[in-house]
Amino acid sequence: MLLAAMLLGVIPRALRHTARGAALRRPRARFASCAAPAAVVHRLPTSADTLALGARIAQLAQPGDKILLRGDYGAGKTCLTRGFVRAWLQSPDEPVTSPSYLIDNVYPDDDGSALCAGVTVHHMDLWRLAEGKVTELVDLPKVFAECVSLIEWPDRLGAANVPAAYLAVDLVHDATPDDEEEDFDDDAPRTATLTAVGDAWAPRLAQLAPEDVG
Repeated sequence: MLLAAMLLGVIPRALRHTARGAALRRPRARFASCAAPAAVVHRLPTSADTLALGARIAQLAQPGDKILLRGDYGAGKTCLTRGFVRAWLQSPDEPVTSPSYLIDNVYPDDDGSALCAGVTVHHMDLWRLAEGKVTELVDLPKVFAECVSLIEWPDRLGAANVPAAYLAVDLVHDATPDDEEEDFDDDAPRTATLTAVGDAWAPRLAQLAPEDVG
C-alpha cells in the first residue's frame, strides 16, 4: 500500500541541475543466488501497473545504473519513468513529464530523501537528436558513472556511447489486429520485457519477476 501512495502528486524538480555527493543511505539489496533469468516479462493492464513496475525497478537501482527504454510512441516509457522517479525521490507528487523538447530532465535529490541520498536521476529522450549528438548536450561519462539514467530512444546514443551494461526495458501495446490502428489511451494494456545486458543488472533481474511487483 505504501508503494501505491508514493505514485501520486506534483512538486517540480526536473529543471534543477545541481546534485550533491552520492552518499548512500539505504542498505544494498541482497540479490538472489539463483541463476539470473535471461529476461522477465510483465503484463501491464493499466498505467498504474506501469507506474508500479517503474517504482519496483527504482527499489533495486544503484548509482551508475543505465536503463534503456525502448518502445513506440505512447508505449509507456515516460509513465514507467514517472513511477521510477517518484519512488527514487520518495516524492509521490513529483511531476515527471516527457523530456521530448528539453532532451534531458534532471531530478536531483535536493533534500537527501532519495533512496540513495544525493544521487541524481537523468531522464533523456533522444528522439529529436541525430545519432551521437547527445554527447554535445550531456556529459555522458559523468552521468553514467555517478547518476541513474533512464533513456528513451537509446538507438540515438550512437554505437560508441552505448554502455556495456544496462537494463533494457522493451514496452509494447497489447494490440489485436482489430484495434492496432486505433490511438492508445494511457490505460491501454502493455507488455514490458526486461533484459539484463552485461553484469550490472544480471543478479537483480530475478527480483523483478512479476510476482514481486506490488
